[in-house]
Parts: sequence; structure tokens; C-alpha cells
Amino acid sequence: VQMIQGSIWPIVAAAVAAVLIGWVWYHPRLFGTMWMRLNGVSPEMAERGARRRHLYMALGFVACAIVASVVRILIVALGIGDIASAVRLGFVLWLGFVAATSASSVLWEHRPLSLYLLNAGYWLVALTLMSVILIL
Repeated sequence: VQMIQGSIWPIVAAAVAAVLIGWVWYHPRLFGTMWMRLNGVSPEMAERGARRRHLYMALGFVACAIVASVVRILIVALGIGDIASAVRLGFVLWLGFVAATSASSVLWEHRPLSLYLLNAGYWLVALTLMSVILIL
């Protein structure tokens, strides 16, 4: 009930932050070129996908808003109100729900470990920052 009565703006801010982190993280000047190589995405494939970039960004925002909503529910339920606890929550969520479940891509799909680390690293940063934003 308390979560429902709260403002939507922290969720929007957390989702925007996660999308912006993703935009920077997967930009060719940071890890985007490596991500493309590890996924077998050619520049031509990327160019074709760029035509729908706005749709993908919108869907990514919705997905991040859902994640932020769940994180907020946990913050309220656990009574988290300080930055250190928010950082710990982000890390625990990452460890239990991202790092552990994404490991199957390496174990069973034989995806490169570096791709796993790249994607898991994004979610570590995103979940931690979202958790901190949601307690402010």
C-alpha cells in the first residue's frame, strides 16, 4: 500500500538512469564494439536495427521501469533508507537474479565468458544505481 501511494517519479528516474547507463555501456566507444563482436552482430545488422532504435529504447525503458518497481517494493518492504543498504540490496539482487541466472548462458549455451561479464557488469551498475535513486 505504501508503495502504491508513493510517487512514480523515483521509478521513472531509476528507469531513465538504467537506460542511459545501457546507452553508454553498449556504445561503440565503451563496450559496444566488443558486444557486437561477441554476439556476431555485423555493422550492417546494427544499421538495420538502428531504424527501430526508438522502439527498442521505449521497450527498454518499460522493462527497466518494471525492474525499478520491483526494487522499490523490496526497499519499502525491507525498510531500506540509507545509501549503503541500497548499494547492498542492488548487489544482492544482482548476485541472486542476474549473475546466477545469466551464468547458464556460459554453462549451457557456450556463450563467451567475456560476454557474460560484459552483460552482468551492466546489470550490476544499473541495479545498484537504481536502488540508490529509489531511496533518495
